[in-house]
Amino acid sequence: MFQKYRFGEANIKEGWPSPGKTSWMQQTFPGPTLYPSLLLSHFLTLKMSVLEENPGMKMDCEDWEREEPQCSSEDPDRDALEPGPSLTSVSSAHAGPRVKPKGPEKFIIHDGDQKVLVLDSKILRAVPDRTYIVPEIFFVLASCVKPAHENQGSPILLAVSKGELCLCCDKNKGHNKPSLQLKKKKLSTLAAQEKGKCLPFIFYRNKVGSRNTLESAAHPGWFICTFPYPGKPVGMTKCHGKRKHTEFSFRQIYEAETSPSEVSE
Repeated sequence: MFQKYRFGEANIKEGWPSPGKTSWMQQTFPGPTLYPSLLLSHFLTLKMSVLEENPGMKMDCEDWEREEPQCSSEDPDRDALEPGPSLTSVSSAHAGPRVKPKGPEKFIIHDGDQKVLVLDSKILRAVPDRTYIVPEIFFVLASCVKPAHENQGSPILLAVSKGELCLCCDKNKGHNKPSLQLKKKKLSTLAAQEKGKCLPFIFYRNKVGSRNTLESAAHPGWFICTFPYPGKPVGMTKCHGKRKHTEFSFRQIYEAETSPSEVSE
């Protein structure tokens, strides 16, 4: 950066020995004698002149270190050994809470006479609610099929026996009227099927006061019903009256309760 500065006789006036005398430096090192104080003064003079001509120039290594640009995006107050946040932690911090898919809810169902629904040899029956009666637990799962009318209620799928026997409203061969059947299917499988295949398994749950009606989606106007006589199988009807109960109460199960069909052999 700096050009070499040659000190000639014209430049050095101080520190020379008197004429006729030879200093010990001249005897040891031929040429003009250069004293340290003289060299330092000329070096400082040259340095100041260079700085005046180039005001933006940095001369010391300390200046270079102070002006070195910082490329790190880390917090300067953070300890050098402290790791910064990872991409995973940053993305998870800004991401919303994960929503777990909602599974089927569990209910015990009573009719208008406070009879409870039980499963007897794969047949649903309505029997008086006694302390020695263990009611059947119904697995209820919301369906994504939209009702034809808003006042029809919420479309649901119903199953018993650990959710492996699904309620279905369909016509048997040779019969003109639909009937309530139990078919061996899983709720998770039905929920993933198309509307045409799962429609007989869908019921519209409509609120009537504190109770609910269950209307068939495949056969509009037909409702799940029970009869006044205890022990009768649960069926389907188009008639509403005292002889048939079409309104049911749902008591949700939150604790681990076991129905007879869930008892392992």
